[in-house]
Amino acid sequence: MRKNNIFLITLIFSGLVFVSTLLVFEDDIKKYIERYAFNLSKDFYFDESSGFFNQFDFSNMDEIYENLPGRIPILEYHIIESPYVYSNYILTGKLKKNIINERFFVTSSQLREQLDILYKNGFRNISLNEYLSLMKGEKKDLARIPPNSKLYVLTFDDATYGQFDFITNNKNDLIIDPECALGILIDFARKHPDFKLNAAFCIDFENVPFLQPEYVEKKLNLLLDYGFEIVNHTKDHKSLTKLFKKNPALVVYQIGKAMEIFESYLGYRTASINKICYPFGDESRELANFIKKINFNGREYRFIAAIDAEGPLAFNPNETNFDPYRIRRVEINPKSFSNLVLYAKGIYKTPPLVKKNSQIGRFVRRSKPATNVILDVIKIP
Repeated sequence: MRKNNIFLITLIFSGLVFVSTLLVFEDDIKKYIERYAFNLSKDFYFDESSGFFNQFDFSNMDEIYENLPGRIPILEYHIIESPYVYSNYILTGKLKKNIINERFFVTSSQLREQLDILYKNGFRNISLNEYLSLMKGEKKDLARIPPNSKLYVLTFDDATYGQFDFITNNKNDLIIDPECALGILIDFARKHPDFKLNAAFCIDFENVPFLQPEYVEKKLNLLLDYGFEIVNHTKDHKSLTKLFKKNPALVVYQIGKAMEIFESYLGYRTASINKICYPFGDESRELANFIKKINFNGREYRFIAAIDAEGPLAFNPNETNFDPYRIRRVEINPKSFSNLVLYAKGIYKTPPLVKKNSQIGRFVRRSKPATNVILDVIKIP
């Protein structure tokens, strides 16, 4: 019995000595382990700003993005109620705001606040093209997106009130209204360099795009200059589903004629318009198959995707039931913003980093992603 006690005391004492040695020589032991790991050539990308390892090297990031679960909110905005819109259209009775159509209105301050809330809650914006690039086999360029970020897409429909307005300042200079959607996005990008100017503007010709006839060409080209996308929303904003049932040629006209009008303003840049936005969100599987390629006035137009109107989160492009010609969006108002975007469950997130002390490996400096190039065109010559 006495021998057992002596053995137990000896064992405890030896353990205490070992722990004390670890504490005293902790730094030397860490250095030895790091040298050993270095010799094994096990690379980890180290983000110096946050003290985290990125356990993924960039050679396999495409595969990682393709296998992440989750869906993506595609935000759909219509009327941006800026002070300019309120004084020039609502107060004068040119634009009616009532209980029926108020769901289409978002004020300038609400849009600015929503962008800020999303950013502070770990959301980062991607373009429609980047959303589609999540599909297996597609080339991806998402290095600018921080780890553990929730992704979302911005879209604006109908080229309508408050989306892109020119106004004059007190020096009588023509400027982009800082309270219109475009002005708000530009200002937000200046303050947050990783916020990319890549929203999609779904433009039709039922009315003059952005409601200032003398500036249509300048505005459409400026959108592309900044990096925004233009989506074909048809010529007259009529239900393509109803037209398709009457005569498919009517659908061809609505899409093809819009492309001709775009070309009159944009020339060769019209080639960048390769997506369709269904008016009213009216679509069907038959229509989706039909619009992939159309011929109009001797020209062939091909489209790689089409977006819907109202709906929940857009499918992950790698889900089996994903259809690039039936992409869902969330129509934004204060209630839908909270329930279907900010607090929505199951949103796609980029992979997280591993804490610095949980992995041992070689430190590899991670290059910083390119930031926005903000064109100095607030003042319009």
